[in-house]
Amino acid sequence: MSDSYVNAPIRARMYANIWHKVVWVVVVVLSAGLLAPPLFFIAAKKRVVSMVVPIVYALLIYGSAVLSSVLGNPKNWVGAVLAITMIVAAVHAAILDTDWKPGR
Repeated sequence: MSDSYVNAPIRARMYANIWHKVVWVVVVVLSAGLLAPPLFFIAAKKRVVSMVVPIVYALLIYGSAVLSSVLGNPKNWVGAVLAITMIVAAVHAAILDTDWKPGR
């Protein structure tokens, strides 16, 4: 019998304390989601999330801005994409460390 946590790689903790978490979530919200990809890149380097996560956030956030400048923004779809992405990124940033256990 082997426990799945015995051979699991040790993961770094994403946030050192609650204030660190609050700062990251507030920064993501105040930057309108533009700083979400760097946050999730740091999380990916700490092996908290997959490396695909910052790539998806970067494509959604920066890709919609570039696409809107090329195609125009007649129905204000970019604002909706950025607002939804910002909300999802803020919630995702808030729950990043909820399953962290010492020694794991």
